[in-house]
Amino acid sequence: MRLGFVMLLAASFAQAQSSSGTTDWANVKRVAAGEEIRVSMSDGKAFRGEFQSATDQSLIMVAASSQQTLDRATVTRIATRRDSHRGRNALIGLGVGAGGGLAVGAGVDHGDHGWFQNIGKEVFTPLGALVGVIVGVAWPTGGWHDVYRVK
Repeated sequence: MRLGFVMLLAASFAQAQSSSGTTDWANVKRVAAGEEIRVSMSDGKAFRGEFQSATDQSLIMVAASSQQTLDRATVTRIATRRDSHRGRNALIGLGVGAGGGLAVGAGVDHGDHGWFQNIGKEVFTPLGALVGVIVGVAWPTGGWHDVYRVK
């Protein structure tokens, strides 16, 4: 119960930290040219494309093969795409899954079973590794990160 509360508190604190400072247009000027962005407008329109540049009054991007100049006053949200870490997560899942499978296998093998003395470790270690890789690849990472947002 306490652990759940602490995790919930930490998540809400992290969310508050990540959303603070996103109302500053200077963040938009720091986006690298060519970076993938998603822009929401006050009229409900949305654009997705490559960032080109930003001034104090506008944002220039390439969306759908054409250059768009968007007025700062009509932009309500700008987000950049984060890198995916599926490979890293798969390796972490492999290690955690193999370790968990080995522990389960050792528990199963905890007795004298004659011919099948290490069958638990031999079965559960690779099975745990496989499950860990699948979970690691499926774990959502990357996604969109708000750079600018009108309150």
